[in-house]
Amino acid sequence: MTQKIASWVRAVAFLCVVLSPALPLTDAFAGSLEAQAAYNAKNYEEAFKQWKPLADAGDPASEFGLGVLYGQGLGVAQDKKQAVALWRKAAEQGNSDAAYYLGSCYLLGEGVDKKDASVAAVWIRRAAEAGQTEAQNQLGSLYWRGEGVPADDKLAFGWWLKAAQAGVAESQFNVGASYTSGRGVAKDDAQAMAWQLKAALQGHAVAQYVLGYRYFQGTGVATSGADAIAWWLKSANQGYVNAELALGNAYAEGKIVERDVNSAKYWWEMAANQGNADAQFNLGFLYYNEINGHIDYGKSAFWLKKAASNGNEKAKYLLDMMKSKGQL
Repeated sequence: MTQKIASWVRAVAFLCVVLSPALPLTDAFAGSLEAQAAYNAKNYEEAFKQWKPLADAGDPASEFGLGVLYGQGLGVAQDKKQAVALWRKAAEQGNSDAAYYLGSCYLLGEGVDKKDASVAAVWIRRAAEAGQTEAQNQLGSLYWRGEGVPADDKLAFGWWLKAAQAGVAESQFNVGASYTSGRGVAKDDAQAMAWQLKAALQGHAVAQYVLGYRYFQGTGVATSGADAIAWWLKSANQGYVNAELALGNAYAEGKIVERDVNSAKYWWEMAANQGNADAQFNLGFLYYNEINGHIDYGKSAFWLKKAASNGNEKAKYLLDMMKSKGQL
């Protein structure tokens, strides 16, 4: 859905999380609180010590917590298969976080015999139906891609909406993108803007970038160059390459912000160093023509070669021209 955002799969099987066990007022509850406190304090050896006997006794929240320690190798040698085994036990007892993590493992092929999107979808659905919001977001993505389940844009939108209403930033962005494209729901730029703003305000870098373009183009909102730059800056400061490129272009063009070649160069370099071919070409072209009164064919060729190796045809053409003129 996104460029992650196509590349970003929100399967967080082995990420550190803040655990919130829901246990009755028993010795297990007291022990789990101690383990939680130790985990939050990054005293993973103590967390392991507290969770281990509770997990051995079959407490699902402790099985889940212990699985996180094994999955990350925190306070114990990393063992993803053991993490999966513990999450399976907890999931079978109804722990929705464990069900989501277990499904994510099958989605990624981590700690299991092989990747299996169909099995992943079973566990992720179980977690989603129990109200686990990250699972709801992931299930929406599975329906969107048709991965492990039949592709269904309406079901994708429905699951994303549940998670978005619960405050999951990625789902808020995806709901907005659905309204933008008209997939799974009627196209509505105002709704798209509203949901993507919610995501952007939570720091979602891609949503911030998209909002910048909305203000730049006047899509679903009044045109505002200042707002476009502000949102692109928020996104770029998180390292989002498309926002870095957009800022470089804006400073080079001087239409929505005062022209500033040094700022354009800075943001293009940020994007170019992440492998963006357009930014690499722009830098090469900048050095070829002149920057701060100085032409530098060496730096021009350096960036143009990078752009050409990434498939930029304009860079290939300019390099050939430089060779024919003896500038290389």
